[in-house]
Amino acid sequence: MSGQCFRVTAAGRVLQNARGGSIAEEPTMAILLENKEECSGLLNDINETIQDPDTPADGARNSKPYRRRFLILIPILSLSLITNIITLSIILSSPKPHQAPSKYANLHLTHTEPYVLLTDYSSTNTTFTDTLWHSINIDSGVVALSDSFAASHNLRTAQRFPWDTTKGIYILHGFHNLHCLKIISISLFEFQSNRTQSRPWHHIAHCLDALRRQILCDADDTPRATERRVEVVSGVGQHRVCRDWGELESWAKAHTACYKRPENPGDEVGLKRFMHCPEGSGYVVDEGYVPEDEILVGLPEESIATDVTREV
Repeated sequence: MSGQCFRVTAAGRVLQNARGGSIAEEPTMAILLENKEECSGLLNDINETIQDPDTPADGARNSKPYRRRFLILIPILSLSLITNIITLSIILSSPKPHQAPSKYANLHLTHTEPYVLLTDYSSTNTTFTDTLWHSINIDSGVVALSDSFAASHNLRTAQRFPWDTTKGIYILHGFHNLHCLKIISISLFEFQSNRTQSRPWHHIAHCLDALRRQILCDADDTPRATERRVEVVSGVGQHRVCRDWGELESWAKAHTACYKRPENPGDEVGLKRFMHCPEGSGYVVDEGYVPEDEILVGLPEESIATDVTREV
């Protein structure tokens, strides 16, 4: 009876075998148990033959592929979540430009800066502050820009840069204003200490007027909050949005004009000030070069001759 499976009634009578034939005799209990085992084995064999060969037979083993896939998905999902968090953090923390970038060096408003009452440049230690003001250097603000750059930005062409005559010499306005502040400060320190004025008055007046006009041009509308304090001060603790001066310096140095101003304005004039090309600039200095211009003018300490009247 091996290989057969019997269906049994509640009373134990065999009604039909697996092949569809009817059987009249009633088997003993031992035969039924034996046939039950054979039937079980045969059904297992049949199930194994029709089952997906990649799927384990028992339930515990059947869940392993799903568990394995889930374990693989965990690090992928975690990595995706971390990447999204980092990206969002960068977007939220990145400074947003509050206006269009600057026209020439493409500078953005990148950070905030608080209004303060005093800095080292306004310290009561006049010796220290005098040193700070003297140390301000505007040499890198003198740049050589190509005529094509000037044309694309609607700039006037300028006097020729001696080591590449396809370029003109310019001074960046921010550096010019810083230069003006520097010489005004030097003049005030000289006055305060009863020293002889090293800068002519008409140059000081020119710089004062240049800064006045810049303030009017900027028309800064920031409301500075007043406080009940002894000092005449406002806006302390408020923040303004600024460009990065270091970025402007980097841009200027990338367009160097090899300019260096001596400590004493009369020590070097004209072409000699442009003989300080940094290493890697690509410029070759020719000490025998004869400039087309009679004198290189329009630069700090050279722009206003001593015989020019104040009105110029």
